Amino acid sequence: MVSFALFFALGVWALQQQSFLPALPFYWPLAASCLFLPQGGQLAWRVVRRALILLCAALLGFGYAAWLAESRLADALPDAWQGRDITLTGVVAEMPRAHERGQRFVFDVKSVQTANAQVPRKILLATYDGNKDEPIRVHAGERWRFTVRLKQPHGTSNPHGYDFEAWALERSLRASGYVHPKGEKQYLVSEVSGYLVERLRENVRDRFHRILGDAPYTGILVALAVGDQASISQAQWQLFTRSGINHLMSISGLHITMLAGMFFALTYWLWRRSARLTLLFPARKAAALVGVLAALGYSLISG
Repeated sequence: MVSFALFFALGVWALQQQSFLPALPFYWPLAASCLFLPQGGQLAWRVVRRALILLCAALLGFGYAAWLAESRLADALPDAWQGRDITLTGVVAEMPRAHERGQRFVFDVKSVQTANAQVPRKILLATYDGNKDEPIRVHAGERWRFTVRLKQPHGTSNPHGYDFEAWALERSLRASGYVHPKGEKQYLVSEVSGYLVERLRENVRDRFHRILGDAPYTGILVALAVGDQASISQAQWQLFTRSGINHLMSISGLHITMLAGMFFALTYWLWRRSARLTLLFPARKAAALVGVLAALGYSLISG
């Protein structure tokens, strides 16, 4: 099973090294038929069977990655609808981030009111506060109707630089744009169902800002708690970059492992001090369960 997973991942990696997306025949999933080859027999047959299974694992990984990429690329904004006014209804899918002149947020499109307009299912929108109009403030889980102008995501291909297009494709964001300041901006209803985690993340961030206010470490704590790096000021980012610790502001496996280890050690230490709990359930297993739950919870709330 381990070798099968490794060769499957190898096939995914091979697809990602291609300069263009290959066209796969519709019957590529039949590669899984190698799993049903008969077992037993002589040593030569067992070696051949294992080699065929690993080869099929790589082919399945290659085909799966190609199919997934093709399905995501198919959900695209047509060229004819770039830069045109489109009225649509959807839900704020993630915790909004603040920028210099407004907010930026992911929007799940539920319906399109503009006739014949084709819009991807998930887009990235921004609002810009004007001098005359009242600023728009959206929250995770809210349903809105907006008039937007969209464009296809494009990024630079500079070596070792930030690739916005790859970042957007990874998150299924197939268009980006802004809310038209003179178009429709109608709040409809709050849909908590399905967006509980994002609502919780936003509430935690807002509580940090309410309690700590303008303290210089507020943005750092928010970034480490819920993953909102936009809360860190530009001056602080420059300081972290020059001192070589900017990578610590991005939540990674190191942070999750540290938190899970802390909960494991604390639970193990407390559990062993109760004879009743120890007889009911082994202390090491209880500590491992708490550590896994802590890691899962932190992964969800940090985005």
